[in-house]
Amino acid sequence: MATALIILVVVVVGGGIAINVFLRNWVREESRREAHLRDPHTHTVTYAIPNGVDPVTAESALARAGFTSGVDRVGMLECLRIECDESQRDQVRRVLEDISMFDYDGSPLPAGHVVFEDER
Repeated sequence: MATALIILVVVVVGGGIAINVFLRNWVREESRREAHLRDPHTHTVTYAIPNGVDPVTAESALARAGFTSGVDRVGMLECLRIECDESQRDQVRRVLEDISMFDYDGSPLPAGHVVFEDER
């Protein structure tokens, strides 16, 4: 009985420590990624997310295509900041245009031409 209790305590304490280490590393990695995207030396484009659209939809599609992105606010707009060279701009545009976007209530949004904030 005592050994079972000791094993249980070790598993609970060890699991708690492992979860804390994992979360700390994840938060640090996210902070590094955000700092990299906001670095003035990193070439990025900014895409305003349509109202009512979950930004994870676009972020996931961009990640599958090999692009790093993060949600940011530009003025009053919620935007995706996407790391890409000038030569990759059209590829990013195609990835975003090929996404089937849905409003939070499930209604489909009409697909349109993607315009980045620096093109407005």
